[in-house]
Amino acid sequence: MLDPSELLALARDLAGRGSARDGELRRSISTAYYALFHATLKAAAERFVGRAGRASPAYGLLYRGFSHGRMREICIAIERPTLSRRYREILGRDVASEAAREFAENFHRLQALRHAADYDPQAVFRPADAQDVCDSADRAMQALARIDAPEATDLLALLLVDSRA
Repeated sequence: MLDPSELLALARDLAGRGSARDGELRRSISTAYYALFHATLKAAAERFVGRAGRASPAYGLLYRGFSHGRMREICIAIERPTLSRRYREILGRDVASEAAREFAENFHRLQALRHAADYDPQAVFRPADAQDVCDSADRAMQALARIDAPEATDLLALLLVDSRA
């Protein structure tokens, strides 16, 4: 099973090399994003199926059911100071908590940086950029853990499922 903390440690190792080459910096940024991505999927699978169900088909199905594009869309909506009417109706609240907004803002930003690192040959990264991405991934994972249980359940469900509300 993927361990998000191991992925983040690998990203930090790549970023922390004094003579890190471009490919190592890009891999660090991409890996830091994926640490956050997998931390989110793990949180959802454990919330909806449970840790005891890790070997079950349901756990794997839920884990693989997330879409990067859907997650991006929801994070953009959640990071705003006030939720749109649609998301106020779906979530039953006017604003997301500070922790949820911090998670969403970092997730969205790191996803964009991962795209640049993986697909933009003209993007230039410095070791400090990769280290910042690692720190941001860590902060986002901590923010996800701070979201209270009812809001976390709603947010994780929303990241996974398109609501018709």
